[in-house]
Amino acid sequence: MTSKWIIKSREAEGKAPLGIHPSIYRILSSRGIADSAMPDFLSTRPKVTYDPFLMPDMREAAEKILAAARAGRRICVYGDYDADGVTSTALLTQVLKLITDNVFYYIPSRFVDGYGLNIEAVHTVKERGAELIVTVDCGSTSPAEVECARQLGMDIIVTDHHTPDAEKTPDCLFINPKREGSEYPFRELSGCGVVFKLAQALQRLLCAEGSKAFPKAVLGELTDLVAISSVADVVPLLGENRTLVKYGLEYIARRSRPGLKILLEHLGCGDRLIDSDTIAYLLAPNINALGRMDSAASAVELFCGVAPDGSPGRDPGELADMMKEMNAARKAEQENTWSICMKAMKEEDCGELFPIIRAPGAHEGVAGIVAGNLKETLHRPVCIVTPSEEGLLKGTGRSVSGINMYELLAARQDLFVRFGGHAGACGFSMREEDLPELRRSMQELVKDRLSDDPEALTEYLEIEGELTEDEKSVEFADALSLLEPFGEGNMRPVFCMRGARIFGLRRMGSDGQHLRFLASTADQVRVPCVLFRKADEFSEILQTGCADIAGELGINEYAGSRRLQMLIRDVRENSLW
Repeated sequence: MTSKWIIKSREAEGKAPLGIHPSIYRILSSRGIADSAMPDFLSTRPKVTYDPFLMPDMREAAEKILAAARAGRRICVYGDYDADGVTSTALLTQVLKLITDNVFYYIPSRFVDGYGLNIEAVHTVKERGAELIVTVDCGSTSPAEVECARQLGMDIIVTDHHTPDAEKTPDCLFINPKREGSEYPFRELSGCGVVFKLAQALQRLLCAEGSKAFPKAVLGELTDLVAISSVADVVPLLGENRTLVKYGLEYIARRSRPGLKILLEHLGCGDRLIDSDTIAYLLAPNINALGRMDSAASAVELFCGVAPDGSPGRDPGELADMMKEMNAARKAEQENTWSICMKAMKEEDCGELFPIIRAPGAHEGVAGIVAGNLKETLHRPVCIVTPSEEGLLKGTGRSVSGINMYELLAARQDLFVRFGGHAGACGFSMREEDLPELRRSMQELVKDRLSDDPEALTEYLEIEGELTEDEKSVEFADALSLLEPFGEGNMRPVFCMRGARIFGLRRMGSDGQHLRFLASTADQVRVPCVLFRKADEFSEILQTGCADIAGELGINEYAGSRRLQMLIRDVRENSLW
């Protein structure tokens, strides 16, 4: 599906500071980075970070945790089953183990407990001896569960990064940079980023007392987990997040965390330089697979070397093997669920503008991934519903940027037994008999949305500009690497070549779904290009010998040589000749 291209102006206000490539300066300027902030943005040792005590309740929470540890009270770290929850739990468990042995952690089951804090799990951790619960990556909208913990005689501290609901604020010490009235300068930390700030607070309090239990050097070692969480949870890689991720990637490169080192070896990355793409497309899926298929507690155990009950963890090699096996199982279930959904869309009217696909036999743990893949393929909001043990349909949805899924589904909350989410993703449970009405009403609501904004379902591709002659070089591709780490809020720059002449077109791969070719414009500089998985979609246009192409510049390293390469993102018919 060809996107609508938005090509930015090549003009930039002001002159590039000394040492910054003019094109890099233009890219940063177009992304809202002030001239004064550019040196830190491009630095290998960024300094953007803030005092943890600016966050609401931080000092009181850190003092309460230290007091509980000294009193020998049993502390439970209560996490979540995704990569952010796993790294958050591992980080805080590792820190607390420096000051007390009386700590354990609890990761809820996607299939038994559901997301976040829940009352049954609160009872479970009480039975396991918890006297203080510290939540990580959850709890911002769980006042009933917090009250349950207090009624059971436990103290509780909530740390989270999700947007709080003013009507559902937990009545306890509550650390969240997005809290109303928060004076913390940066709101977009991951859940693990928030826990890292708690670790900073604990370290500062201990240091002020003269304690050497938690050396400051350990804080740097914790940033590897923050980097994984920040990329995996798709928080903006700007501001303090950029600082934490840059340092975290450096510590990952050192392979200083035994469990992570072994996992990377098992994933074939023993000596490979790990970047944000490696985290997004390799590490995060493997971590998330445990929570999707079984229990994410094994991932926490791998990263901090502590079993859920607080005892020493199992052999890291065994845990890494388990993670790989679960990811292989996840891939198989994902393919099966995709097939079920494609068959369902052919056999029944799921809705053209907003497909709501009933997929019996689909695996609940991968339904969200498949919904996301369908959303990308169809460029439509998509929901997948599967029968649950409760006799209800359980649904998960993903949406495109032009459609706020939460607003659409919230308009028919009367059809749901449970419902929650945000603009891009939602989850719910509902009665089987209400499915036809949900489908009907969602189609009507999307039609109404399109009448107000005809381009609401249009896919856009933001392009930095047309490649100039001097940008078609290895040197410029190297300069672009200064913009890393790439991710949410700082995507890889995309460039285009309009009216490009196409040479040497050939298919690659066992199924011929990839293409390789050369492209040049009036300057006659030929740029090697590669297009993955879309040979059938774009080969006809490319075979005309002239097309508009857009993609990302990189380096193809092979047999000791380094060559420029353009990874094609989109192709469209020639717009110049």
